[in-house]
Amino acid sequence: KYYKNASNWQNTWNDKITSLGFSGFAWPRNEEGKYWDKEHFSTLKGGNWGEPTYETFSFELSFYVPHDMKSLIQKCGGEEIFTQRLDTFFTHKIWDQRYHIGLFQIANEPGFLIPSLYNYVNRQDKTAEIVRYILKNRYKTTRDGIPGNDDSGSMSAWYAFHSIGFYPNAGQDTYLISSPVFNTVTIHLENGKTLKVITKKNNDKNIYIQSATLNGKPLNKNWFCHKDICEGGTLEFVMGPKPSKWSRAGELPPSMSDK
Repeated sequence: KYYKNASNWQNTWNDKITSLGFSGFAWPRNEEGKYWDKEHFSTLKGGNWGEPTYETFSFELSFYVPHDMKSLIQKCGGEEIFTQRLDTFFTHKIWDQRYHIGLFQIANEPGFLIPSLYNYVNRQDKTAEIVRYILKNRYKTTRDGIPGNDDSGSMSAWYAFHSIGFYPNAGQDTYLISSPVFNTVTIHLENGKTLKVITKKNNDKNIYIQSATLNGKPLNKNWFCHKDICEGGTLEFVMGPKPSKWSRAGELPPSMSDK
């Protein structure tokens, strides 16, 4: 029942809608099941109470299928086009760039996962680039140092996770690797175990992972599961100034449609 319901997002997917050169977006339907016409909705129009989208817009919302990115990428036209769509999302400027990076709203939760979605097309280097840019340019140690309402710690948690080097995909036990800032971090787990994250050759220019190990074994994919760290251990990264081949041919993060 729930497996079937988890695919209902496809009922709002309209392949005939084109925006910024890309086709297929989340689109509202009326009570008769017919899609709204373009005069009453836009991929770039934000919404609020009583509207089809809330604090987000279709271009952004259409990236959010965290449990089945494989199916979403296929809907978008495949890995290459999906990568181009992400590139456009982070570079197309039509709004105040104090609150956006391209179209990306760093200040609000609907977009929190999007910088990590490059991992689903094995371009983790692009995740590293946008994450490090955000950490450096949108967070600071002043009164306005958080780029939005902290919302019970969500903005701070985004910074903390990515500075350690990974970010959780809510609803799964999956962590998507980004680009660590700290040289050494010790995480105390609730069972008394500890996870130590060590980053070698780390500086502001060395933002790209060259190699990684988990508990002494090579980690050649851009993600890991909670079960891999729940008993503690050591996660180690070696960094460099240019994108490497690390994880390019690795197993993709899991999606519901893998099974």
